Amino acid sequence: MKVAVIGGGGHVGFPFALVCAQAGHKVYAIDRNEELLIALDSGEVPYIEHGAKELLHEHLESGNVEFTVNSTYIKESDVVAIMLGTPVDQENNPRLDDLFSFVDYTLAPFMKKGTLILLRSTVSPGTTELVRDRIEAKTGWVEGQDFHLVFCPERVLQTRSIEETQILPQIIGAFSEISFHVAKVFNQTYNNNDQIHLSPREAEIGKLMTNMYRYVTFALANEFWMIGEKQGVNIEKVTKAINHGYSRMGLPLPGPNVGGPCLFKDGRFLVTDIPFGDLITTSFLINEGMPDYLFNRIKNINPNIKKVLILGATFKANCDDTRNSLSFKMKKVCIKNGAEVDMIDPLADRELPQPKFTKQDYDAVIVMTPHDVFKTTNLVTFRPDCIMADVWKFFDTSKDTKSGIYKIGDVL
Repeated sequence: MKVAVIGGGGHVGFPFALVCAQAGHKVYAIDRNEELLIALDSGEVPYIEHGAKELLHEHLESGNVEFTVNSTYIKESDVVAIMLGTPVDQENNPRLDDLFSFVDYTLAPFMKKGTLILLRSTVSPGTTELVRDRIEAKTGWVEGQDFHLVFCPERVLQTRSIEETQILPQIIGAFSEISFHVAKVFNQTYNNNDQIHLSPREAEIGKLMTNMYRYVTFALANEFWMIGEKQGVNIEKVTKAINHGYSRMGLPLPGPNVGGPCLFKDGRFLVTDIPFGDLITTSFLINEGMPDYLFNRIKNINPNIKKVLILGATFKANCDDTRNSLSFKMKKVCIKNGAEVDMIDPLADRELPQPKFTKQDYDAVIVMTPHDVFKTTNLVTFRPDCIMADVWKFFDTSKDTKSGIYKIGDVL
């Protein structure tokens, strides 16, 4: 088949394009970022994605993947996979203008009869219905007869997208049995796991439930970390104990950097039209409040914090994506409180200012992103009175402390 991946240069679209190419399809990875496409076309992988470099080189050579800004390739495509970003506006309402503009002025004019459209972007409930209505209004065609539209949510772990796209069960939100069948046949060209039929709205909510389950449990872990601090209890130790051999548990360990391009915004799609949005809203307050809480805890030990080192700028460990990372909020909190800040991250996808200070200058070190590369950091080179804030319990010296906040000299 010929497959057009819209947003084919992005963190999610690019791995999906490679998976489709590996399945033997001819893939047009369409994206507006021309500079990014030039890099990809030269064999350069701009993101940390396991297995991407080998597949990219293989399918550039085979001709199975082509990177282009030319949306007219939709005309000859049997499948169009939409993987566009769906951000929220300043009032935290879903912004779907990019998606609807694409549907109205590119997809509907160019698509051919019989096209399978996979909407894989995370959207608010009811969006797939709106997309169907717009296509039918523009073309005069009928979904389920002249074209097939389904919502197939991405549930992959960034940096492991290629692997997980091929092994995770696939949810297909389809309006009809025929559209479900068409999507199932295509999905099975690259994934042999279960294909589960839901309605589009059920699938949309299912995707948001998946992300919010993770976000809320992170908030619960962080709140218990605060409780543990008050009670003088090592919450990492407690969490590991209650999870051990108990299948009904699965609480994550606490951490100050719960963000990224999905988890922060996706709950905003859900809480606008319900009377009780308190659980998700409170989770925002807890997770987004971690930088302020953490700095106040540091100030309780030393009220005169002037120089701070932040370890990690990305939103999670061992990836390069800095979108919506709370590391930058942590930096603002430090500056607001009169501290100068260095931030280091050898994996970050943006250039960071060079450090201004030496290790002996820092009054505090805050571990925001526990990259493996930081494991070699020699804590002896910091001043004994330097405060380590390591909620993750990333460093071995942190593991026996109650909260991960301590003076380095007290544990060495």
